[in-house]
Amino acid sequence: MRWILTVLILITGLISSFLLFYSTPVSENFQETIANYPIDENKKFTKTSTTIELIDETDEDEYTLLWKTASEIDEKAFLSHDISLLFEDGRLKEKMSLVIENSNKLSQKTRLSGEDSGHFEAITFHYGQINYQNNITKSIQSMSYDQLYVLDSPLSAIEIFKEPKTDSEKEGKRILDTIIQQNLEYTWQELINYFHIQSENYHHVPLTNLAKFNHQVLPDLTMDETKELLATTWGGVYKYYFLGVEKHDGTIKSPIGSSVPLVLFHKSYSHIIIVFTNSDGTKYNIVKNTGRF
Repeated sequence: MRWILTVLILITGLISSFLLFYSTPVSENFQETIANYPIDENKKFTKTSTTIELIDETDEDEYTLLWKTASEIDEKAFLSHDISLLFEDGRLKEKMSLVIENSNKLSQKTRLSGEDSGHFEAITFHYGQINYQNNITKSIQSMSYDQLYVLDSPLSAIEIFKEPKTDSEKEGKRILDTIIQQNLEYTWQELINYFHIQSENYHHVPLTNLAKFNHQVLPDLTMDETKELLATTWGGVYKYYFLGVEKHDGTIKSPIGSSVPLVLFHKSYSHIIIVFTNSDGTKYNIVKNTGRF
């Protein structure tokens, strides 16, 4: 009988450990939104990072990249959530998301295959939700960004850099930037015309440029107001772009292949418009009323 009791105790312990381990990730229902709770000034991220690096060259024009994100809050949060988007030449190549309850550390990574020359950009929104007594909920947020240029020429060895140093790298970057920017500007102008947006009434910021507002305010706003606008922006990006693009027939299409979204902040900050095209060229706009300004 004693050995049976011992076995039962061991089994119970294993089951409890199994349930504890697998109860840490948050259920899908928690991932439906990034809520715009008031900013908690008493909490901060002690670490945020996004990195893209070359880890392997398969042959003369194929290679493997490693894309990683990490964040750490100064103490455990009720909810920690990192979402990251990686673009290649102005189009979404891949996305990552990790959300965990009662933790203060997140890290995720994935490998990506590439070929030929390209400009890779990754931007991550780091978000934490803090619950207090009396049903008070606050949030903490930050962003991180990284980029990598790959120059692949049949006449020379592959060149990898984040910032150009040699004349060859500078010229390669100039050519890539010019082509990509021209394509994006053409796409964005088409979207602005299609949706009859009065362009002069908005501040224009590509999604990949948002990380600069970690330490820089939007025109005529305080840092706290800027953070609130960014949370609203990322909430819209997450729900209507990251999780999938709703087609006109109601079906959900993967955002992979979509253009870099252009974020249009109305100069009164009464609302935000986010415009992009998906992989088949269909045009979309997301309108988010701020309700705060």
